[in-house]
Amino acid sequence: MSIDPARLPPHIKGRIYLFDFNNPEKDAVELDLNGDFERKHFYPHGISIYEDSDSGELRMFAVNHHISGKDRIEIFKYDEKKRSLNHLKTVMGKTIYSVNDVVAVGPESFYYTNDKYFVNKWGRVFEAMTRVAWGTVGFYDNGKDSIVATGLCFANGINISPDMRHVYVSTTFGGEVFVYERKGDNSLKEIKQIKLYSGLDNIEVDMHTGDLWLGCHPVLHTLTEHMSNISNPGGSQVLRLRLGETVTQSSNVDITEVFVDDGSMINSQTVASYYEGKLLIGTLFGKTAFCEVKHA
Repeated sequence: MSIDPARLPPHIKGRIYLFDFNNPEKDAVELDLNGDFERKHFYPHGISIYEDSDSGELRMFAVNHHISGKDRIEIFKYDEKKRSLNHLKTVMGKTIYSVNDVVAVGPESFYYTNDKYFVNKWGRVFEAMTRVAWGTVGFYDNGKDSIVATGLCFANGINISPDMRHVYVSTTFGGEVFVYERKGDNSLKEIKQIKLYSGLDNIEVDMHTGDLWLGCHPVLHTLTEHMSNISNPGGSQVLRLRLGETVTQSSNVDITEVFVDDGSMINSQTVASYYEGKLLIGTLFGKTAFCEVKHA
C-alpha cells in the first residue's frame, strides 16, 4: 500500500474546519490554532469533542501524527466568539503509538485506538497484508495510559454511547463493530460483535437516539487503489446501526444502508456525521458531501 507523497507531511498543512449544519450553503470555516505547541508539525486524524456539563466549555481532542513518527493527542479549548482553538496540552505515552481515533470522556481523559502494532514501514505492511488482529484500544487519564482491549483487526473509529456506558470500536479489515461495557475503573468488557461485511472507518453517535453512523469502504481494494492514485475511484457507504435499549450478544441490531456510491460522486468516504435529518459525508483526500436523510 502506497500513498501519493504530495499528500503526506511535510507537503501538507494540518487544519481544523467548522461546518454549520443549520447553514449548509455556507463554506466550512477554518479555525485558528493558538497556543504553545508545534503548529507546523500538526497533522490531525481522528477528533473528539468534550462538553463540560456545568460550564458548557468545549474541548477538542485531536490525534496528531507528528512528523517525528511519535503519535500524540492534542487537547484544545474552543473559543466560540473568536472561532479559534487554544492549545492546552499534548499527551504522549508508551501505549499511544499508532493512533487512529480518539473519544473524550473527561476534560483530560480519553479512549483511543491503535490501528496497528508496528510503527515501522515494513512491519505495517506485514500487518496490512496478513490481516493480523493486533490493533488495540487504550485509555488515558491523570498522566497514565494503558491498553484496555486487544485483538482488533485494524482498529479504526471509536465512540461512546450518550449515557457513557458503552464504547464502540470499528475494525477496517475485520469489518466488525465491537461493543464494550465501560467499567468503573475505565476498563472495558466486550459484550457484542456486529459483523457488517464492509471496511469500517469512523463511528459517529446520534446523541439523541444513540444510533451509530458509520463511514465505510464497501470494496476494500478500491480504497488501496485510491490511496495509491487519487484518480482511481474508491467506493463509499453509510450504515446506520440501531442497537436498542439493551445491548447483549444475542440482541438484535437494525442495520440500514443509508448511502452507497461507487466513487462516481464521492471517493473513499471515511465519516458520516448526522444531525437532525442532515448528513455530512467526509472523505479520505477530497470532497465532502451534504444531503438530507428522508426517513421512511
